[in-house]
Amino acid sequence: MSPEPLPAVRIFAGTRAAVRLATALAARFDRDLRVAVALCGIDLVPRGCLTDFIGAGVPDLAGTAAVIDGLSPFDRRLVQRVRDASLRARIPRLAFRPPAWHRHPLDRWIEVRDLAGAVSAIPSVAQTVLLALPESDIAAFTPVDEVSFAVRMARPPARWDRSRRFTAHVSGSRCHHEAEVRLLRSTRAGAVVMRATGCEADAALVTAARTLDLPIVMIRRPVERGEVPARTIGVAVDWIEAVRSGVSAEALDVPAWR
Repeated sequence: MSPEPLPAVRIFAGTRAAVRLATALAARFDRDLRVAVALCGIDLVPRGCLTDFIGAGVPDLAGTAAVIDGLSPFDRRLVQRVRDASLRARIPRLAFRPPAWHRHPLDRWIEVRDLAGAVSAIPSVAQTVLLALPESDIAAFTPVDEVSFAVRMARPPARWDRSRRFTAHVSGSRCHHEAEVRLLRSTRAGAVVMRATGCEADAALVTAARTLDLPIVMIRRPVERGEVPARTIGVAVDWIEAVRSGVSAEALDVPAWR
């Protein structure tokens, strides 16, 4: 008689922090749970996990005991799809988000609500701007006249057919303060546009702009109403333990974990 399959925890990983969480859960619950990972917009692969889905969809949740939403909060559409799918399947769900950055007294942030706000703010800020945004957001800046844009990228683009005002700059040493300072100096950027991700991969650019006394047009995180997400791996582990022991069996959309 074959043994019963282990219950699965489904992690939607859209950040480096979520990949680290998946690796930690696989090590912690090695003999008790199967950790299945859907990679959503990130190219890191967690260790010790079953990575069985890549893309922006929601895989079948059959056999899933718990869902952890480790997506970027800026990916609103997919966050909502994961939430809706968990509710339909009556599966406990936890949002996992890295802590937000705290603004330093020397930071020159121009905080805006969304991408449209960033586009509107640019003309009065600088004539050369570094865009540290997903490639899908770059086209929004095309109507901005008389401004040149340096586009920070993790790898060379497969195709680049934008106007001459947009130039791609590969930053292979993200997470390193000195490399980000060199990038800002080499592009002669007078300002930066980025999201308030809270991710360590972007934090070095924040400190580099501070070092050079450059303003950052900072796109705020979307408000996730009704959510109090887990901020640390330890809290997510506690939540999994609680779900396994039945503490949260009736709380199908669990908000109250920090």
